[in-house]
Amino acid sequence: MIFLIKISTFISRLCQFFGGVSLIIIVLATMLDVTARYIFKLTGGEFGFTVKGSVEIVSYFMLFALLAAFAAFVERSQIIVDVFTQKMPQAIKGYMMGVFMLGFFVIGVVFSWGLYESAIDAVEYGKVTQDLRVSMMPIYMFSAFLSLLLAVRSLIESINIFKTGQFFDAEETGA
Repeated sequence: MIFLIKISTFISRLCQFFGGVSLIIIVLATMLDVTARYIFKLTGGEFGFTVKGSVEIVSYFMLFALLAAFAAFVERSQIIVDVFTQKMPQAIKGYMMGVFMLGFFVIGVVFSWGLYESAIDAVEYGKVTQDLRVSMMPIYMFSAFLSLLLAVRSLIESINIFKTGQFFDAEETGA
């Protein structure tokens, strides 16, 4: 069990890294685009540098950031409504959380499989992004990889909850 928890922790940290890098790229692309547009405006069009595909860059890296964040913090992702759970015993709440984690496992597998198929289609049919004309295959494959990490992490967390009965409870931590 300790080995599985270490794997889950490693996956969480890896996804936090991917999400952080994605957010940095989003901020840098946005800052560069806004700066270039402002300089273009100030120079009356003399300075013609623009960031081509900045909207695509931001949107795809936002996808990566969201998938990575979901995988990194899946054990904290369940919203607990006090009205329904405040009187429930910990064991029942733990069982419910384990079932939710299995649901996230299924979602991760479905996302991963669908994105993998989209990557294969992108290669087969030559799908590229609209502005940058970059192949969609690596975008779909990385998204499938992040979704697979979500599935693996959800399964590990579910096993941990069913085995130990311990789970992240926002009601107890006050978070």
